[in-house]
Amino acid sequence: MITYYIGNIREKRKLFRSPHEGAAVADNCDVLADFSLNGKICMVLGDIPYADMRVGEYLSYTRALKAQAPLSAESAGKLLRRVGVKVSLDKKMGSLSRFYFRGVLLAAALNDDTTEAWLNLDGIAYSTAAKMGMLAMLRRATRNFENVHVSVSDYRFIPRSANSLAVTTRGTVPGKPKSVSRRYVRLRFCKKKRRESLVLSALSGRKTVLCDG
Repeated sequence: MITYYIGNIREKRKLFRSPHEGAAVADNCDVLADFSLNGKICMVLGDIPYADMRVGEYLSYTRALKAQAPLSAESAGKLLRRVGVKVSLDKKMGSLSRFYFRGVLLAAALNDDTTEAWLNLDGIAYSTAAKMGMLAMLRRATRNFENVHVSVSDYRFIPRSANSLAVTTRGTVPGKPKSVSRRYVRLRFCKKKRRESLVLSALSGRKTVLCDG
């Protein structure tokens, strides 16, 4: 079963990072920060970590950190198939779509006894192609877990008949608050505005995803 989470970005991140028994978690570590500007929620996107590593190398590297046996190419492929990611082990991490990148993070976090997947996909701008690719990945993943929990920052990623929860500062409630992502934009501000705000100064030249608050 898939459950989608929409709502407060920071509260969702806390929820997904909290311990869950028998679960593997993939964070949105490529989202550097979020802030409110003119009534909009802005997420600051950084470069994909481990960009020069190949997918197979990254999976082997993370397994080595867990002091587990060396990971064969066959085992690495099984991990990717388990989370629904269809990419070559030779593909570089930096060339992956952001939702596939986070899918690889999920694959790296799996254990033999993992029954639940928690996948934070906040910070991905909506497009038809992104929706189709993301939902196809999730459909494949649901065959291998009892439950899959997915955080999205745009309600259009959520199929109409899907289970969904809204995460607020007061807790989690049923429903789908409308939060719509905009296309990637570069924020430009005058020198005076940048001097007034350390946040805006730090964001100079960065790409962000804008969402309705």
